[in-house]
Amino acid sequence: MLPQLAPSLPPLPLATRRSRPTGLLPGTLVETAEGPMPVEFLLAGDRIQTRNGLVELRGTSVLEALSVEVVVIDSPAATGGEAGAPLTLPANQQVLVRDWRAMVLHGQDEMLTPAASLVDDLFVRRETRARLRLIRLHFDAPQVFSAGGHEIASARTPVAAHQRWLH
Repeated sequence: MLPQLAPSLPPLPLATRRSRPTGLLPGTLVETAEGPMPVEFLLAGDRIQTRNGLVELRGTSVLEALSVEVVVIDSPAATGGEAGAPLTLPANQQVLVRDWRAMVLHGQDEMLTPAASLVDDLFVRRETRARLRLIRLHFDAPQVFSAGGHEIASARTPVAAHQRWLH
């Protein structure tokens, strides 16, 4: 039965470095009401821990990114976060920073900034990946949620008609 269903699924939308893709890689742990859960297992209706408390997830979308720059954050301390495992994000993914960079650059205690701006080649490095699957979380309004010990911005736009919903 599965072979009959698979051909009917539309292909994943493709993104390139030029389109500045954002999202989370499969395996990234997202904080939910039930505890950390890999992003690929999240479903519409799950309650996600955000800066605004628990917020209902409206859905997820997935895209395939080709020849994309990523940032590998070896230590959550690089963003002022709590202890956690290394995290890989697309270079353009917005990350909440709560440390000296926010104060020096913008005179604020915290700010959203692309992951690429955190590269220091000590705790945060840049790499290029030939192909990545990225999963984006969608809420009624943009949110900042906890993933892998860091605070990450959700997708800012609704899912386009050509994107395929995971759940």
